[in-house]
Amino acid sequence: MPKNAGLQRCREIAESLTNDISKIQEVRGEDVPLFVERCIQESKRAIGITGEDLFKEFLLTSRKTALRILRRFKWEDESFVYGKPVLCLMGSKDKSLEEMPQRAKICINSKYKEIAKKYFINPLENKGYTIEKIYASGATEGFFLRGLVDGVIDIVCSGKSAENAGLTVYEKIFESDIVLIGKPEPCERLSLDDLYNKILARIAEGSDKSYTYKLANDPPLLYRKIIEEAGEVITAKTKEDLIWEISDLLYFILVLMAKNAVSLGDIEIENTRRDRKESIKNSKGDGLL
Repeated sequence: MPKNAGLQRCREIAESLTNDISKIQEVRGEDVPLFVERCIQESKRAIGITGEDLFKEFLLTSRKTALRILRRFKWEDESFVYGKPVLCLMGSKDKSLEEMPQRAKICINSKYKEIAKKYFINPLENKGYTIEKIYASGATEGFFLRGLVDGVIDIVCSGKSAENAGLTVYEKIFESDIVLIGKPEPCERLSLDDLYNKILARIAEGSDKSYTYKLANDPPLLYRKIIEEAGEVITAKTKEDLIWEISDLLYFILVLMAKNAVSLGDIEIENTRRDRKESIKNSKGDGLL
């Protein structure tokens, strides 16, 4: 679990999962996934508790890991601006994101380098912006205070340090709950039909805790994610990255399909129709295939 006195909720969860608190090992939150993975590689049973943002960062840098989220615990803290930690882009309280210069300097907390890149920097650069990225391990607000950067990407909790620095939130990038991570038990492969049915179930449940339900009921967010992931597919540099990005893109497309009552069977029927049409063309000698 995270070695942070402020994360009392994590300790409460950890203690509820074991009768022997001596088995609880504290490490830095960002090191929890690596610690759990190494334990499993050494044939030791282990699960971990950390922030969802830190685990996501680990996943983006360790694509081959077998670790997955086993359970999610809602992060509720009334003293936090958004009730939970949220990675945000912040800038001058006297301006807005639309006023950010096309050639901008942004100071990014290095703990969230890959999340910031995937969910904000890349989409922004795809719109024509040129971003000079400055990574700092802490005190990112100081770079803004001294006029060294146009914006800051960092976690917002109470928001007091940002406010004192004259910063305001331009855009929320990644919201974080507390997650229990580990290696799932072996199971059968998840087909596209299985995934589609899971998405349908999440939408039908109507839980505000479900990211799938949130996407289905926020079309602008869903459309933006599809566009972003399409860009990630195009810029993937390795087969491993391409598989990862296509999986992301397919998920968002399936959410769009489920929301609009379009089934995989409907797509198969359309593909069959097109195939037959092309076959007829070919038989006449004027087809493309």
